[in-house]
Formats: sequence, C-alpha cells, structure tokens
Amino acid sequence: MNRSIHHEFVALDEGLGTVLHVDERDQRRNWLLPLGHEQPRDMQLVGCGRVLIGHHHGYTEFDLATGARVKELASLKGVTSVRRLPNGHTRLAGVNLLDATGVVLAELDAQDRVIEKQVLEGDYVRLMRETAAGTFLMMCNTRIRETDRAGKTLRELPVEGFLHAWKALRRPDGTIISSAGYGAFMVELDPNGRELRRFGGKGQVPEAVHPFFYAMFQLLPNGDVVVVNWQDHGPGHGAAGVQLLQFNPAGEIVWQWNEPALISSLQGVIVLDGLDVSKLHDERDGVMAPLC
Repeated sequence: MNRSIHHEFVALDEGLGTVLHVDERDQRRNWLLPLGHEQPRDMQLVGCGRVLIGHHHGYTEFDLATGARVKELASLKGVTSVRRLPNGHTRLAGVNLLDATGVVLAELDAQDRVIEKQVLEGDYVRLMRETAAGTFLMMCNTRIRETDRAGKTLRELPVEGFLHAWKALRRPDGTIISSAGYGAFMVELDPNGRELRRFGGKGQVPEAVHPFFYAMFQLLPNGDVVVVNWQDHGPGHGAAGVQLLQFNPAGEIVWQWNEPALISSLQGVIVLDGLDVSKLHDERDGVMAPLC
C-alpha cells in the first residue's frame, strides 16, 4: 500500500441512495447528500463544475463545490446509463425504456426531448461508453456489446465469469478493460476479444477486501485502475469489504478507501485529481479527459 496516495473523488452510495464528495487532503470540502432517486448507476463530469448522476428516472446534476442540485430529469423509468455529448444532447441506455421492450438507446436534445430511439434485443444493459471510433461499448450481462451510432450491433464479446457485468473501456492500443459485476474481477481483452489477464478477484487480493461485485472503474493517467467493490443492496454493508480499490499495472493494491460510518454500498466513483471540472469529460480513449 502506498501511504502517500490521497484522492479527491465523488462517489455513489447505491445502498443508501446518497452522493458524496471526498477530498482526502482537505476534509472541509467534503459533503454527502441524498440523491432522491432509486438505482443510481452512472456518473459523468459535464462541465461548469457539475457531476451528472444517472438513475432509474433519468439524471440529476450536482455542483461539485457545494453539493447543490442544479438540474434534473426525473420523468423516465428504466434508465441505466446517461452520457452527455459535446453538442449538449444526452444519450441514454436502459431496459424497457420510453414505452419500448428490450435494450433501448435514445438521444435527447438540450431540452430533454427525445429526438432518436433505437431498440435492441435483450433484457440487461448497464454502463455505455463511446469509443474513439464513435462506436459504443455497453454491458449486456455476460458479454460486451459494441454498436454503431445507429444502434446496429457490430460484435459481441462474451467473457467467462461475467454476471451482470458493469463497464468496459477501450484503450488506444485496442485492448479492452472491463469490470465483471458479480464475477468480482477486472479483465483485459485483446482487440479481438481474447482474454489477456484478470486481476483483483478472490484469491488475488487480501480476504478483507471481500470481492463481491466490481462495478464502475476509472483508468488513471499513470496506468492504475480505481474500481468500486459494491457490497449489496440496502443499508448495513459498510464494513462488509473494502469498497474503493486502486490497482497498479501489476495488479497490486496501492490505495483503498472505506468508511463504514458514512456508507453502505458504493457503486460509482470518479477520481477528480488533476481534472478540470469546468469542462465536459468522457473516456473514449480510456483515460478520462476533456472533450472540449
């Protein structure tokens, strides 16, 4: 463990339905607030010092400095992923969304009006991320699905051990890194979808970590990975395991965070160190970076 590592981050506590901002260097800047909506899943820095939180009913934007709620869409049902685009539109993914049955992809304009909708076969989707090629990687339970902007499925990449898999990113070299959900491991695939390695799983980390469900993660510029180790629905899970883990490229834990008195079960995180929160960010090249 590298005791010199300290982070500023914003996290989702799905178990308690809260959003928290933590600055390990200056605790006076910390805040914790109720989200007010069920099933918070996704997060994005959307500029103007705001973080967007995607949830079952749409999304809510919070001011990172104060925790103030500054914008909200809460009229939908079934949303699992929300991404703000450079043109100000918002792209959604969900199941049985907008009066359609299946995996639904939709684009909203700046006034949150639906301007495009595609319906794909399936009954599970979690986080969706755009790639540098303009395609989208989305998690469909036991596999990664890649689609074009029109919703056409280009390929599917099944991975042994995936169960309710959560998120995938493509690096500039074409390799893909993904969190396995209930598989409780991280995996790297070559550009053709063949497994290169997996790390962070049971037997690869101390027992106290209690790998249960690997959810949202973030690639850091130095090659490390910060991942959320969710511990189940509802209250009372704060001491069940270590819920934020940072792995170096060798798969070793170099930082961790868990505060049972504050949390129950984290599901999302964005590490804010070095990021200009005045700008819209995305992960289309793997590492989180400003789009404009």
